[in-house]
Amino acid sequence: MEQWPADLSPEALAKWVEAHFEGTLMGLLGMQVIEVSKERAVVELPFHPGITTPSGHVHAGSMVSLADTSATFAAMAVSGRAVALINMPVAVSISTQIVGNVQEGTIRSESTVAHPGRTLMAVTTRITAGGRLLALVNSSHFVRQSD
Repeated sequence: MEQWPADLSPEALAKWVEAHFEGTLMGLLGMQVIEVSKERAVVELPFHPGITTPSGHVHAGSMVSLADTSATFAAMAVSGRAVALINMPVAVSISTQIVGNVQEGTIRSESTVAHPGRTLMAVTTRITAGGRLLALVNSSHFVRQSD
């Protein structure tokens, strides 16, 4: 099983991560990884009909999926470990406050780790579009211990 590389630049790590999107929800939705580092993870999602509600607004599930994606990458980067992809941190709690919505543009998710615990990490994520806040997301991620 391929391992998460712990020694790449933020841009190179972003490219490496995105290369693994084929056949996944992230790939189907069209997410684009912009940056992955110990400081933050940034993932963008271009607006398209496949992420909307019948009214043409971004579906809440699309926002939460985007937030979970960047939050998981932030947690993995902060851990600083090269682990098998199957052992990446997994979200165990996600709380979302949606405060806005859009019908065009690019949706941006920026995640930072608020608490870098050994077994549980707390991550804060802001979802924006064109600089406008759409959602605040707090998540907890279980960090699997490698054998």
